[in-house]
Amino acid sequence: MKALIYLTKRSFINNLKKALHKPVTSLLMIFLTAYVVFVVFGLGILVQDLHFNSVKGLVIVVTLWTLYTFLANFLSYASRKGVIFRQGHAHFVFTAPISPKLVLIHSAWMNYITSAVFYLVFLILGITAFGVAPWKMILFFLVCGVLEIVLECCIMVWLYTNERLPEKVLKLLGWGIKGFLAAITVVIFLYFRREGISLASASAFFDWPVLQMIPVVGWNICVYRLILLEPTALNLTGMVLYLAVVSVMSVIAFRMKCDGGYYEEAAKFADDYAEMKRKKSNGEIVTGIREKRRTFRKVNSTYRAQGAKAIFSRQLLEYKKEKYFIFSKMTLLCLGFAVIFSYTMRESAMETGVPQFFLLGIIAYICLVMSGYTGKWEKELQNPYLFLIPDKAYKKLWYATVMEHVKALMDGIVMCVPIGIAWDVHPVYIVQTILIYTVLQANRLYMRVLAQCLVGNLLGKTGQSIVRALMQMFILGIGIMLAVLIGIIVDLNMVFPVMLLYTLVVTVFTGLIASVRFDTMEQI
Repeated sequence: MKALIYLTKRSFINNLKKALHKPVTSLLMIFLTAYVVFVVFGLGILVQDLHFNSVKGLVIVVTLWTLYTFLANFLSYASRKGVIFRQGHAHFVFTAPISPKLVLIHSAWMNYITSAVFYLVFLILGITAFGVAPWKMILFFLVCGVLEIVLECCIMVWLYTNERLPEKVLKLLGWGIKGFLAAITVVIFLYFRREGISLASASAFFDWPVLQMIPVVGWNICVYRLILLEPTALNLTGMVLYLAVVSVMSVIAFRMKCDGGYYEEAAKFADDYAEMKRKKSNGEIVTGIREKRRTFRKVNSTYRAQGAKAIFSRQLLEYKKEKYFIFSKMTLLCLGFAVIFSYTMRESAMETGVPQFFLLGIIAYICLVMSGYTGKWEKELQNPYLFLIPDKAYKKLWYATVMEHVKALMDGIVMCVPIGIAWDVHPVYIVQTILIYTVLQANRLYMRVLAQCLVGNLLGKTGQSIVRALMQMFILGIGIMLAVLIGIIVDLNMVFPVMLLYTLVVTVFTGLIASVRFDTMEQI
């Protein structure tokens, strides 16, 4: 065990030293710190707007969090994807004379840190935003954090090392949990759609005794309620059952034999994890490790295009072979954003009398947050034939990105229309917001070209993304100030047309500059 601890400590120290010698590290830390402060501040405002700033509000948030995270962790361990193994484990750690059980428990150290960080966030928010007594939050952090980590280790050992449990049972159990999560999500959505989001309606739902009677996860909720609220017979019973489960599972995990049967699958996981990291570094949206093999449709089409237009024809053919055409994981994210914002911020947006400006702000924020997504554009830059096509640079740049613009338009419709309808935004503003979103996404692609040309490989992919985000934030900030100023002086109805015109002009100008530098990108 000492060898594993030493290995982790030295790996952490060496990675930290390596990061500190990179110029991008300082930029990244400043950027992340500012973003975390912004998110925490925004969450505090949201809690106050929803009138959840009370002990009852925290109980509701923690209950909802536990329902999903506990079962999600169980699913990840049941599919043996919950512990991060790297390729170095297969070569050095698995072959070492160390107990496979200790290797498993130690390899999940990142999971323990993540859980501790989330409980620390709850501790801070509970005292500051929800107004809970400090001693209650400290007790909540110590008791619940320790018990959950111990239970997590036990479940991990049981699911990873138990070779007697048939694979079919695990799959059936997984499908059962997925069905339960889907059912509870639908119930929660329909309930709050009918009753509205308020402290009273949320309390009426999450105080439902049946939720606390769910084995293990419900008993875990009972412990939270016992610490944060007053003791009840149900809370005390649930706490006793939860302690009994943790104790029994600890004994089982301690006595369970483990001969390293999971090593082979863990080695495959390490390769899949490395591939996932590679895809993320290229700007692809990856929803999980070891994703299902993609299936393509058979398309009988012939395209005849010359010059740079051949890029567009090839991409169109590729999208036609896709199962869902141009609709991707990004579209699902946009739909998710639409559902969430339609109901969580409806009252706040409607009370201002200008919900269209809230919609515009959300669109701008999402463009910045999802700036790492590149689609097929990043793959085009890795294709040497793109630079060999005998055509003008601006044409190659345009035809290589035009499908991304179409996708952005569709994603904008999927996101803006539901929010606009829910907030009673005028159709004219909805259309203008969709166009602004499309133009901003185009600006993001062309800014990426400029960032790559300016920075090169000096700061790596991360540095390029940071530089691009800062450039776009600066330009977007100028546009917002200009639009607001004209809106105040002339007419508020001029904000959207001015913003659209400004972003369009800037994007065209950025695209022209990017096309000039496009031919030199092959050397980067």
